[in-house]
Amino acid sequence: MSDYAELARRIEDREVILLDGAVGTQLQKMGVPLSDRAWAGIALKDYTYSVRRMHEDYIRAGVDIITTNTYPSARHNLDPIGLADMTAELNLRGVMLAQEARDRCARDRPVYIAGSVSNFGLLAGAEEGWQDLSYFKNHAELTDRQATDNLREQAEILARGGVDFLLAEATGSSEQRRWVIEACLSTGLPVWMGFKTRLEEGADDVKVGYTSSEAFETRFEELAGLGGTVVAVFHSTMDATNATLPLVRSQWTGPIAIYPEADRRDYVDTYRNSQEETKVTPEEFVDQARDWVSQGVQIIGGCCGIELEFIEPLRDALPTHLPAA
Repeated sequence: MSDYAELARRIEDREVILLDGAVGTQLQKMGVPLSDRAWAGIALKDYTYSVRRMHEDYIRAGVDIITTNTYPSARHNLDPIGLADMTAELNLRGVMLAQEARDRCARDRPVYIAGSVSNFGLLAGAEEGWQDLSYFKNHAELTDRQATDNLREQAEILARGGVDFLLAEATGSSEQRRWVIEACLSTGLPVWMGFKTRLEEGADDVKVGYTSSEAFETRFEELAGLGGTVVAVFHSTMDATNATLPLVRSQWTGPIAIYPEADRRDYVDTYRNSQEETKVTPEEFVDQARDWVSQGVQIIGGCCGIELEFIEPLRDALPTHLPAA
């Protein structure tokens, strides 16, 4: 068992906290076939033992936080594959598999469970250039009200299931990020606010989301002020992350988390087997993580493509606490 108040005390004491790495692409690497409609959400129906084993592997690697495999598991993600009626069941299953892994592998230390809520599948109509992907096409007719209702439903299910806090992992527009954050906050649980950013070729200004023209700074202060406890730069390349970090630090005095992606494209294509070369090695990732900690980043993990072999070295490589302020 764990207690978020205990994690909050550790953060207050400036302890360096390890988050797990990629969930979807780690399952893919383990041989779990992903759906072109609900991506890794399908694993909660037919590959439960693999999901639990993934969590166990990360716990054995020394992480402090594991993330539920619910990033693509809202009702609108499950509906196209005929599983809308299992929305509550599959999200609860995602929490219980994480809890079982913790009970089996972390009896001697606290491990916290983060419930993932995202805008996966809601990009159509909000950002240009992604309409050719089937899992975004599915929801082009979804109204804003339906989307926000679905997000709130999922957040409430995860809260009832017993997650310690919620990760608002929005990769789309700032408006969709608000939807996800507000859905998570409505549960009363602590919320970590995720910001996906990017750098366009030849430009040095940081944009939000995959393809939007909106500058990161445009609404950051407004969204960060909604009530979340941690700001996370996630699912962003190393370069975009490094460009975003000083912007976050200039407007946010609370704890910062970083969990980047590996700058590949094959993990959005479920019919390929991660053959694209990863642009960063585990050794380079460790060096970068040390630099982030030296700049005051307190929570380190990984997203798509940053898998177990990147996370395993961190426990021994990083300091136990942030440097003196």
